[in-house]
Amino acid sequence: MVPTRLIHLVLMLFAVPISVVAQEEHPFIDAFDLTVLDGRIQVAWTMKGGSTCDGTEVERSTNGVTFSVVHRIAGICGDPSVAVPFDWIDGSPPEWSTLYYRIRMGVDGTSSVKQVVFDQLVTTDQRIFPVPVVENATLALNVPLSAAVRIQVHDTQGKLVQELAGIGRNHTLLLATFAPGAYTYTATTGSRTFQGRFVKE
Repeated sequence: MVPTRLIHLVLMLFAVPISVVAQEEHPFIDAFDLTVLDGRIQVAWTMKGGSTCDGTEVERSTNGVTFSVVHRIAGICGDPSVAVPFDWIDGSPPEWSTLYYRIRMGVDGTSSVKQVVFDQLVTTDQRIFPVPVVENATLALNVPLSAAVRIQVHDTQGKLVQELAGIGRNHTLLLATFAPGAYTYTATTGSRTFQGRFVKE
């Protein structure tokens, strides 16, 4: 039988330390920021004075691994004497997703990768998740941030089982104590009405 101390020693020798290393910024980049706007994302970066490149691309990813080009700036970018700010608006970010952006400076490499959570609906009117619901659910609506919303949840017999009011686009339905089964919801704001159903496990 192998002594316990020997097992611990072997595990320590072969253990791989896990650490998070911050990605260094490209030497050509002086600043790189993402800003979530209403239905859009602003990508802003500054090339340091004295840094130039032939062609610049903005690349986007939904998993942080596979990137695709979403914007191109042709020709020479940057200035040999002064810092040059650049700005681009992503007008069609994938809704309700975590997005990753980076700047590719021609053949001179890429910037660091910046991450942002875009929890807005752009082309879809409503979404409820997770599916199916286990405890709580989020109801996302494509409405103004200042919209006053009233939500009612009914069971299959039409009985009102939950009613709540809130402001904005994202609303939490507390469903942990609900019996398993199908439910319907109605959300109203101003003259608009949203309706849907979900299943509680």
